[in-house]
Amino acid sequence: MRKLMLFFALSLVAVRANAQIYTYPILAKQMSTSFATGTARMQGMGGSFSVLGADLSSIAANPAGLGFYSKSEVGLTAAYQMTQTDASYLGESTRTGNSLLHVPNFGLVLASSLRNPDWHGAFGLSYSRQVILAQQFTVQGRNNRSSYLDRLIQNAADKGATGSSLDDEYDPNFNSANSPEAVAYQAYLLNPNPVSGGAPFTRFFPNAPTEQFGQSLSEGAVSQWDFSYGASYKDRFYIGAGVHFSRMNVTNSQLWSEEFIGNTNVAGYSYEEKLITSGSGLSATLGMIYKWNTNVRISFAVQSPTYYDQVSEQFTGKLTPQVSAIPAFNSAGNPIIITRVNPVKLTPNEFAYQLTTPLKLSGGLAYFFGKRGLISIDVDYLNYPGMRVASAELGPFANQQFQDKYNGQIDKFFQSAINVKVGGELRLSPQLSIRAGAASFGNGYAASYDAIDRSQFQLSTGLGYKTNDYYIDLAFIQRMGKDAYTPYTLKNATDYASAALDIKTTQISLGAGVYF
Repeated sequence: MRKLMLFFALSLVAVRANAQIYTYPILAKQMSTSFATGTARMQGMGGSFSVLGADLSSIAANPAGLGFYSKSEVGLTAAYQMTQTDASYLGESTRTGNSLLHVPNFGLVLASSLRNPDWHGAFGLSYSRQVILAQQFTVQGRNNRSSYLDRLIQNAADKGATGSSLDDEYDPNFNSANSPEAVAYQAYLLNPNPVSGGAPFTRFFPNAPTEQFGQSLSEGAVSQWDFSYGASYKDRFYIGAGVHFSRMNVTNSQLWSEEFIGNTNVAGYSYEEKLITSGSGLSATLGMIYKWNTNVRISFAVQSPTYYDQVSEQFTGKLTPQVSAIPAFNSAGNPIIITRVNPVKLTPNEFAYQLTTPLKLSGGLAYFFGKRGLISIDVDYLNYPGMRVASAELGPFANQQFQDKYNGQIDKFFQSAINVKVGGELRLSPQLSIRAGAASFGNGYAASYDAIDRSQFQLSTGLGYKTNDYYIDLAFIQRMGKDAYTPYTLKNATDYASAALDIKTTQISLGAGVYF
C-alpha cells in the first residue's frame, strides 16, 4: 500500500522547481540537463571545449583532451550564481531571486611519457558539478473559478471514496492520512454528500473568490568524480576514456495557500510538501580529437547514460487549516461549532527506484589563428526519449506497471535535443587573453507535452592570464529561458490556470591553477 500510494500521490501534487507537475519522467529530465560546467576558461567560451584539450574540463567531457598535456596541473574553479524568476499568474506578476556559491570544477592532471616515443598521455582526476539546482519562484493571484480543493474532490470521486474510506486512511496516533484528499477531509475542508456518504464531495462556498499563493524551491546538485586517461599519437591523433561516479542530492519543496474571500466557515489553509531525492550512478565516456592540420581540429565523444542503481526519495506533507465556524456534531450527537482544527500531516513515505539518463553524443570543430586565437564550436545530441525508470522495490507485476506508465510518458512527452555552443579566444599578449561565447540548449520536450519552447540561450565572456607556472581565469555568464507552472489540473481545462515563467540566470566564475 505504501509504495503504490507514494507514486500515485506524487504524480498528482508535488512540483519541482522549474515548475512542472512532478512525475518521475520530469525528475529524470531535471537530473539530465546540464548548463554552465567546467573551468572558468571554458565557461567564458560558451562551454565549447570538447575539441581544445589541455584543460581540466577534458576530464569529464572529452578525455582525449588529456593527451595534449605535457606538464601536470592542479586547478580549482569557484562560482557565484544568481537566478531571477518572473512569474505571471491570473494577471498578477511576481519576481523572486536567489543565489548560490558553489564549486563547478576541481581537477588534477598527471602527465607522463609512454615507452613508445610516438605516444604520451596524462591521467586526470576531477570533481565536477554537472547539474546545479538553485531556483525559487512565487505565484499569486485571485482565482474566481476554482481551488486546489476542487482537484482533491475529483481525486476522491475518481477512486470512489466515501467519508468512511477516507477515515480509514487516517491514523489518529500520528495525526496523518495516506492521501492529500484524506488529509483535507480530516481538516474539515471536504464534505461528503449527505445522502451517499461520499461523492460528490463538496467544499464550503465553492463560488467564493480565492486568493492563491504558491512558492516553490529547488536546491541541490548532481555532482560527480571523474577518472580519465588520454593519450596522443604523434601529436596528431588523441584518444581517451573515463569513468564517472555521480551523486545526486536534491530537495524540492512547495508551499500552496488559499484564502477564501467571504467564506464564513473556512478562512483558508496552507499546504506544504517536501521531496528529498538522493542516489548514486555510474557512466563512462570515450572520446577522440584529430588534428587535421596546424589550424583545424575535429573531435567526437560519446557519454553513456548514467545508471542510478538506487535512487531513494522521502516525501512529506502537512496541511494547516484556518477555520472560522465548522458545523459538526459531538460524540453525543449534539450540534457544535468547530473554530480550531490542528494541522494534519500526509503520511511520510519512502520509495526507491532505478533511473537511466540520456545518451550524449558530442562533436567539435576548432580553427586556430596561429598563436593569436581560435574559434570553436561544439554540437551535443541528447537522447531524452532514452531515459528510463524502474523499481526493483516493487513486485514484478507492479514494477511492470510502473515502467509502462512512466516510460510511456517519456516516449510521448520528450524528444531528442541539440545543444550548440560557440566560443572564441583572442590573445592580447603572450599572457593575457579575452574570450566570448554563445550557447543554445535544446528544448527536450515534445509538442505533445505543451506548446512552450523551453530551450535556453546563453551569452558569456571571460578574461585569462597565463604564465608557464600558473593561470587565473574569470568568466561571466547570463542564460535566459521560459517555463510554466501549473499548480493543479482539473478535468475542465477552463477551470484552472498556469503561470508563465521567465528565468534569467547569471553566473560569475573565478578559476586558478598551477603547473608542475
